[in-house]
Amino acid sequence: MRIVRSTFPTVIRLAVAVCFLPPGHAAAPPVKTQSPGFYRMMLGDFEVTALNDGVVAWPTATALPSATPEQITNCLSEMGLSDPVGMSYNALLINTGSKLVLIDTGTGGKLDDSPGFHGAGRLLANLRAAGYQPEQVDEIYITHVGPDHVGGLTHGTERTFPNAILRAAKSEVDGFLNSDKAAAQIAAAPDTVRAQAKAWLQFLAGLFAPYIKAGKFESFDEDLELVPGIRALATHGHTPGHTSYVVESRGQTLIVLGDLVHVGAVQFAYPSLPTSFDADPDAAIVQRKRAFQLAADKDYWVAGAHLSFPGIGHVRAEQGHYRWIPVN
Repeated sequence: MRIVRSTFPTVIRLAVAVCFLPPGHAAAPPVKTQSPGFYRMMLGDFEVTALNDGVVAWPTATALPSATPEQITNCLSEMGLSDPVGMSYNALLINTGSKLVLIDTGTGGKLDDSPGFHGAGRLLANLRAAGYQPEQVDEIYITHVGPDHVGGLTHGTERTFPNAILRAAKSEVDGFLNSDKAAAQIAAAPDTVRAQAKAWLQFLAGLFAPYIKAGKFESFDEDLELVPGIRALATHGHTPGHTSYVVESRGQTLIVLGDLVHVGAVQFAYPSLPTSFDADPDAAIVQRKRAFQLAADKDYWVAGAHLSFPGIGHVRAEQGHYRWIPVN
């Protein structure tokens, strides 16, 4: 009886407290945003951080117009995917110990009105979430001048990365930085798209202009070591000067593919399928097969700008096809 008498008031107090608990929020609305998009790994002594700029759904037939419905259905089904597939927009940050190098810069949120880019523009936030500030970036390397690769170069008219040297292949940037070549391109464009071509070239020139004015831009010719452990690799085709980058440290190698592959679920199985974004589809196919075979033969890491985030993994050769093994 003594235990019951001492416990009973406590039970009453608990019951009263429960009655006055705030109501639950089981019907809270979904947040609908991703967690910070960065992924970090070591490549020898180099720290490699994949940064996601966004994920945008693309119908596979739009990206790969020559793929058959059976190829698309079978490949997507094997990967547990359905159309439209979420295409990642990725960039890489490499800390060599002496240099902080950013490969591509995302859209910068400049193309949010375009269906193909709506929802991108998160790279800068993810750079900060990964523990870095834009002021710390020493070098920027551009794979090509697709808007999802160079849009983040500026914030308004200012350099997003004020202390960085910007580098790109001469064959990629001459078409809009060389005034004579830009004028020739505009003149050669059909009347129906001439104004659009002029606006596009001006847009690109405006992204590079603040770096040029500050003496922070350098172009390069073909394959070249840019800093110790990182060299350019000409992979022209997707664009006239499309460039991949080879990163090496302590016997480990990573090939930064850029846009050599867009829909990994299909193009690893069928590397001869061109994309609708390729300037020279035949040349792009040659470079894609070359990179896949090199990575498979040497067991290199590869990173793709549009492979499912973080877009890093290995390639395996299997009877004329290839298989993608994503990083754990």
